[in-house]
Amino acid sequence: MNDEVVYDGGTDEDRRRLLELHTAYLVANATFDVPALRKLWSTDPTSVFFNLNGHTYVGVEHWTRLWEYYGARLQTGLWTPSDIKVMVRGDMAVITSHRLSPVKWVGPKNEPPTYRENPRRHSRSTMVFAREGGEWRVVHTHFSEASSDARPGGI
Repeated sequence: MNDEVVYDGGTDEDRRRLLELHTAYLVANATFDVPALRKLWSTDPTSVFFNLNGHTYVGVEHWTRLWEYYGARLQTGLWTPSDIKVMVRGDMAVITSHRLSPVKWVGPKNEPPTYRENPRRHSRSTMVFAREGGEWRVVHTHFSEASSDARPGGI
């Protein structure tokens, strides 16, 4: 990580553990490590995850199938986070960050245009954690493209 993390709420232990889990996700994502993902994601089948590909996945089993698909088709690496903010409110926590997301399509020739046109994506990440049985688990994610275009209205 290349920025200072901004914290809002939570104990020192909560903050340490949440940041550790955030990093563990990035490491797992680098190789589509499904067993590592299962240690992070909630088993609640109603958990909702919004992927960078623009689609919604419900439950860890759905997300696992996505990673199995991408694992054979994408080459990535450790996504570099910046502008990390950790907010903790009781048994819920949110981590937001921006990420440099390098990806290369290595699957069949029907490469989606998004990988051809933007192999070093800048993306945004929101990860929502809930304490389940005393452990923090990811219950929602929202990943999306970041833009370097001028903001509408200069805002």
